[in-house]
Amino acid sequence: MKSYRIKMLLLTTLLTVVTALSGQTNAPYHFSLKRDLLYTGGGVGLSLVGYALHQNVPNISRSDLALRTPPRFDRFAIDLFSEKAAQASDGALFVSLGLPALLVFSQDTRSDWAQLGLLYGEVLLFNQGFTDIIKSTVKRPRPYVLSPDFPVDQPIESNDRAAFLSGHTSVSAASCFFMARVFADYHPQSRLRPYVWGLAAGLPALTGYLRVKAGRHYLSDVVAGYALGAALGYFVPALHRRSLRVKGLQVAVGQGSAYLCYRFPN
Repeated sequence: MKSYRIKMLLLTTLLTVVTALSGQTNAPYHFSLKRDLLYTGGGVGLSLVGYALHQNVPNISRSDLALRTPPRFDRFAIDLFSEKAAQASDGALFVSLGLPALLVFSQDTRSDWAQLGLLYGEVLLFNQGFTDIIKSTVKRPRPYVLSPDFPVDQPIESNDRAAFLSGHTSVSAASCFFMARVFADYHPQSRLRPYVWGLAAGLPALTGYLRVKAGRHYLSDVVAGYALGAALGYFVPALHRRSLRVKGLQVAVGQGSAYLCYRFPN
């Protein structure tokens, strides 16, 4: 990543934070400048660390690579390879990234676009950072590297050792679960909620299936990527849930539920 791209990323992040925090609304989420600068700055830092680690993974030859037989439930992926499936997985990824744009069709979420954009940015930054760090630490060879058809004299590049975990699947899950969580928080009584959650769960699963079929990942890679992305997409918005406190009374609203808590003075 060139220096100007890093500067633009930091500038865009700062502008997004300032814009979002200057437009507080009655949304189910609460923002504060100090906390969200911390979250967003942490996400930017994590993603830059992950990128730096990934760039420093050296190219090696196959003779220098200690090839380990994958677990039995992963072995079938060695015999799979499909460029069409790889291209389809790219398409599924792009659809997932654009899925939160459907929130603009709701007046409530459309009016809070800056705040939700900040939330979405935090999700993607943390997801990319964790994904790159894990990939660069584990350095698991992709299934096609173990295939008998892989040329012995072909150099193994850093991307050839980035199987665990699946970045396509983690990004897809993070985007889809973010969209579903936000929709559910804004519309807790909507009859569309089961369909939204079904779409959010199904699209990352399809992305993961295509990555395995393409020979880019093992089953365990996409399961781990799914879990990471889904957790971040679901819980980052939860960190911003709004609570109402009035003289010891706390009211918190969740998905289809609410609770009251009164703390008596000492």
